[in-house]
Order: sequence, then structure tokens, then C-alpha cells
Amino acid sequence: INVANFRFSELSAEEINSPMKKLAFRNADLTDESFNELLKLLRYTPELLQAEFDDCALDGVGDFQPSESDIVRELGKVETLIIRRLHIPRFYSFNDLRSVYSLLEKVKRITVENSKVFLVPCEFSQRLRSLEFLDLSENLMVEEYLRNSACEGAWPSLQTLILSQNYLKSIERTGEILLTLKNLTDLDISRNSFRPMPDTCRWPPKMRFLNLSSTGIWAVKMCIPQTLEVLDVSNNNLDSFSLFLPRLRELYISRNKLKTLPDGSLFPVLLVMKIRENALSTFSKDQLGSFPKLETLEAGDNHFVCSCELLSFTLGQPALSQVLPDWPDSYLCNSPPRLRGQRVQEARPSVL
Repeated sequence: INVANFRFSELSAEEINSPMKKLAFRNADLTDESFNELLKLLRYTPELLQAEFDDCALDGVGDFQPSESDIVRELGKVETLIIRRLHIPRFYSFNDLRSVYSLLEKVKRITVENSKVFLVPCEFSQRLRSLEFLDLSENLMVEEYLRNSACEGAWPSLQTLILSQNYLKSIERTGEILLTLKNLTDLDISRNSFRPMPDTCRWPPKMRFLNLSSTGIWAVKMCIPQTLEVLDVSNNNLDSFSLFLPRLRELYISRNKLKTLPDGSLFPVLLVMKIRENALSTFSKDQLGSFPKLETLEAGDNHFVCSCELLSFTLGQPALSQVLPDWPDSYLCNSPPRLRGQRVQEARPSVL
């Protein structure tokens, strides 16, 4: 729909009391002027909680200036704002959105995905006092501008920050920049191309979840925060993992190059480990026993050597399916050649 020339037909607010909870625009053409008009809808949707703009185009530079007589100072009950793939032809000339700072002060969740965002001005970040969740995936953020966006006093309530698939290069600088976010617990910086991980880093004090998947890292070091409860390092180039993480409950390390399970004593409270599509050849009762609290292990699609030792172990563990949710279909023999392609559960070697 083209709402570039949309003009709101005035009605008294008493005539309409819409129960609408969500308003979504898809493939809509907007202008600065029509956005001002759309704000007037807020008077008639007192129960609106979520606004969404998908695949829309904005022919403007963010010069949102509701007329003084019709000014809307906040978004009512709106808590969630989602913008995906917003096309702004003149995005490098875009205003700093100063005119809408007050509108967003009570919003708790904002997603602006794949929309060429390269900066959130410091003053804007400081005004987003209620923001708890911010997703800036697939944009143009680099460390230099992130430092301005996460300035002192920015996003004081933020708990979850997603910066997946941007242009971040340094894990160390990223962690240091985000030290201003005292309440940050979940950080997703996956699908960035990071340089080698340094030996030590500094992170916000409450970090619990870190996603470093698809970042090209070759090794994990003490740079990883010790406070983590969930760590995702899937789809990298890791051939070992020997980092002590005393609070870690979930480890996602699939699609790497590990040849053996990590030492379970490194993770005294680990409950879930997903280590599919690595180079594991076997695992034993002793290896599994080194994880004192492990409840779920996904280790399918590895290169299992169906030796007498492995087959004896699996035959002697009829309850494997309770620990291995992908057992038995994802566990196939890679060698010896006579058994290749057979399920480990059904493989029977010759006497020799």
C-alpha cells in the first residue's frame, strides 16, 4: 500500500475505542509527512502494544515533526517496535530522530534489522530509558560508532543486545565498549568477522549469555567471561575447548573441528551440550561420566569409528536415548569400511 499521501480523517477520540493490540505495515511506502499523520492513529488505539514495519520504504530523511496542535508525546502502551528491511534511499542524510526521542522513552523492545543502521546517537540512546531488548542485526555497525551509541548513560535498562551480522572486528574492543551497559545479560555478536581472540577481555558484570557463532574464531581463551551460563560458539574453526567455565549450563559447539569431547571437569554444572558435525570418532563411559550434571548431549553427524570399545559401550547403555535426543538415527559408522553408513546402534563387527 502507498500511504505517502495519507491524510488522517479526524474523528473525536470518544467515537472510536479500538481493541487493536498490533499494527503492522508490510510493503508500504511512507514519507516523513505520512508518518506524522500515522501518529494520530495512536489516539484511537489505546490498547496498541506492538507496531511493525516489514519491507517498507521511507522517502524522507526522518524529519518527523507533528504539528504543535496535534503533537503526540508518547506511544501510549506500545512496548514493542519492529522494523525489518526498511529501505531509505537517502539514509546517509537521515536526521538524528531528535523529534521522536520522547515518543520512544517507554518502549521496552526495539528491533531494527537489515536497515543500514550505522549509528544510534548517544543522546537518543540515553533517552531510551525503558529499553530492555535491542536487535540491530544485519546492519552497518562498527566499533567506532558503537562506542558513541553505547555512551555513558545509554540504554540503562538494556538486558539483551543483538549485533549479529554487522561489521565488528575486535571482540576485545566490543566488550570494552559495552562496559557502560551495567544490566546487560545477553549479547549476540554472531556472524561478525573477528580477529584472533585476545587472552583477556573486559565485559559487563552481569553477562550470562554470549553468542559467538559463525565468527571465524580458531580458539577460545580467557577472554570469554567467567560469568556465562550459556555459550554458543557453533560454526567456527575450533579444534579444542579447554576453558574452565564454572557457571556454564549450556554449550553449543556444533560444526567445528573437535576430535574428542571436552573435559567434563571444566563445566561442573553443564546440563546441555550440542556438539554435532565435528570430527568426533568415539566417546566412552568415562568421558560421559566426567560431566557430573549433563542431561542432554547431541553428538550426531560425527565421524564415528565403530570399534569394539564404542559398540560395547553403546550396547551396554540401553538408556542412551534419554541423554542423546538424536540417538540412534544421527549416529552412523564412518569406519571400518564394512560398517560405513550403518547406524551405530545396529552395527555388528566381525569376530576378528
